[in-house]
Amino acid sequence: MINLLVISVLLPLAGAVAIMALSRFGPAMARRLALTTSLVTLVLVARVMLDFLADGVGKSLGVRWDWFSHSSIHIQFGMDLDGLSLWLYGLTALLTITAVLISWESITDRPAAYYSLLLLLETGMLGVFVARDIILFYVFFEFTLVPLFFIIGIWGSEDRRYAAVKFFLFTLAGSLLTFLGLLTIVLLNYFATPGGVLTFSIPELTASLAAHPINPAVQVWIFLALFAGFAIKVPLFPLHTWLPLAHVQAPAAGSVILAGILLKLGTYGFLRFNLPMLPDGTVVCMPWVLWLAAAGIIYGALVSLAQNDIKKLIAYSSVSHMGFCMLGIFAITPLGLGGGTLQMLNHGLSTGGLFALVGMLYERYHTRQIADYRGIARKLPIFSTMFVIFTLSSIGLPGLNGFAGEFLLLTGMFQRGWAEAPFFYTVQWQAISIISTFGVVLGAWYMLWLVQRVFFGPLKEKEQHGHHEPIRDLSIREVLALAPLLVFMFWIGLVPQHFLGPMNNQLRSLAAGATASFDQRYLAAPAQRPQPASPIVSTTQSGEFVRVD
Repeated sequence: MINLLVISVLLPLAGAVAIMALSRFGPAMARRLALTTSLVTLVLVARVMLDFLADGVGKSLGVRWDWFSHSSIHIQFGMDLDGLSLWLYGLTALLTITAVLISWESITDRPAAYYSLLLLLETGMLGVFVARDIILFYVFFEFTLVPLFFIIGIWGSEDRRYAAVKFFLFTLAGSLLTFLGLLTIVLLNYFATPGGVLTFSIPELTASLAAHPINPAVQVWIFLALFAGFAIKVPLFPLHTWLPLAHVQAPAAGSVILAGILLKLGTYGFLRFNLPMLPDGTVVCMPWVLWLAAAGIIYGALVSLAQNDIKKLIAYSSVSHMGFCMLGIFAITPLGLGGGTLQMLNHGLSTGGLFALVGMLYERYHTRQIADYRGIARKLPIFSTMFVIFTLSSIGLPGLNGFAGEFLLLTGMFQRGWAEAPFFYTVQWQAISIISTFGVVLGAWYMLWLVQRVFFGPLKEKEQHGHHEPIRDLSIREVLALAPLLVFMFWIGLVPQHFLGPMNNQLRSLAAGATASFDQRYLAAPAQRPQPASPIVSTTQSGEFVRVD
């Protein structure tokens, strides 16, 4: 089990090296090696996930190897899986296969380099979700920037270089501030622990800071440092300006990975570090973050309504959808946390699929302008059916995955808005709850309007100049690239508890300090801060979490 976890992370790296070493055998070899590597990685990831679920959620199945050990400092090569990282770890392996398959015919320039970078990116993303040491986490976190920078800059559209540089500078600047914030946490924990060791272990820091919390005023400043990097990654309004350009200029696979996985690194960082390590800072900044999330929901939806480019419309919709994820997380309620985290997975499936479909459409007609299409369903019925299903998932149709996440996170936000708290705050949270609900309506508006204009009515296609092959519907390869996403969309929509169950207790544990801090700050009856020994928790039939001693 230990070997499988490490191998699943490092196998794509080995595949990338093999592709470059065998590049002289032509593009067909590069494609086959990339697909084989990503398939074997998915099998290993699935085996690790099944073992984790079978052995019982909460049991450690990871590795801890000393990376740099001294009497006063301890850095580990630590990897593990828990309820928070479980589904994101699996989603990464799944979407990488989709990315490889949709690039099969569209990438003809230097395919060996392209597929090598794609597999390097997979290693970085898998590593982020299983890293249990701050140094290792940051190495993987920053490593993801490099392959995507080249994928956008070399294989993107007309303004690809500008988009790649803007993406790199935005995310790198924020990440540096985040790293300084993480180092500050490590140092403050070291000075607050008598006879302690300068540890970078994430579980050890989480437990130690529960027993010896950082001064609340200092927590706010550290929260802002971490916020700089994670909010840019999400991206949270108004730090989103790099995202639409990166999406539009990136090749289809780059957009799938960016929307499906890389945006989740930001929300994952908030859940992994801010909530458990900086509970007081999180609660102080909570109203501001909620307002920014609500603003992003409405802003992203309104700007999507104004777009004439299909890919740009879906790019701005990501700003709106990720605002919903942040809303659920920072409501700091069990339903909000569960819904927000589940929505991270949902967004990766539905929006990743939509970007893949837009790439397939562009391969056929070489235009993304909405005005160039009409009545496409008459000519491409399978493609149109797929697009409509992914659209319905994106707008939260009951029975599909989007509904489960949005319903839970909005319910959690409404719970927060009508909880006992000072009037000044409850009015704000109630307003945020209502405003965010309008985002659901706007989301249905811009997506269904897009479907109406592109797929229905009399057939209209962009005129093809010169010799072109006849336009065909989806191939078997393209259907296979999308089919697994469809399976999980229906599975989550029909039985969401299968996905919520493994992560509920972990989310409750991570948010315990923030929940107690919220009660102390806003509620009449303060709750006692949790002790360093993590209690065992379970869920009642009503959905509440209770302590089991």
